[in-house]
Amino acid sequence: MATYLITGGAGFIGSALVRQIIAQTDHRVANVDCLTYAGNPESLAEARDHARHAFHRVDVCDASALRQVFEHERPDAVLHLAAESHVDRSIDGPGAFVRTNVLGTFTLLQESLRYWRGLTPAQRDAFRLVHVSTDEVFGSLGETGCFTESTPYDPSSPYSASKAGSDHLARAWHRTYGLPVIVTNCSNNYGPYQFPEKLIPLMILKGLAG
Repeated sequence: MATYLITGGAGFIGSALVRQIIAQTDHRVANVDCLTYAGNPESLAEARDHARHAFHRVDVCDASALRQVFEHERPDAVLHLAAESHVDRSIDGPGAFVRTNVLGTFTLLQESLRYWRGLTPAQRDAFRLVHVSTDEVFGSLGETGCFTESTPYDPSSPYSASKAGSDHLARAWHRTYGLPVIVTNCSNNYGPYQFPEKLIPLMILKGLAG
């Protein structure tokens, strides 16, 4: 039975991940979320009060609080989903995106590195930090073509620039310090519990309203 530390676990994608782990595995979840407007404990549904789920209301920029979570939970892996994630909001208020996405990722990387260095050799070999990013770091696709893992970064908004910066930090902590980091760049997600500022739930609500 592994313990996964999941940041942003009360957000849309994070809560779906928490629900799936609790429902379909025997693993434990240490859920770290500071509950901004997009974080909702109700999104956790039946996982919220499950014995294998522990919720920590912690800001990823708070190094001392993160350190306490690491020491208390002793995770086998970290899945980093905490982020400010809406393009329009980033245009109106870019500071929050730089803080959470860049500084928050830096803080998590530092605390993960400190924790990882204290593990046994076998535990270090098994440990992973998965940094969940976005395809928007590659810029605008145009009418044809596709993005691949080798597409050059070309962010075009404060949101995508902040996520690009966090991707570079994650890869740098892997190359410089050996921290076992994996970076993923997913495209648009949609489904239950999604905040209605996103395109698909917004269009559904607009349609329902006529």
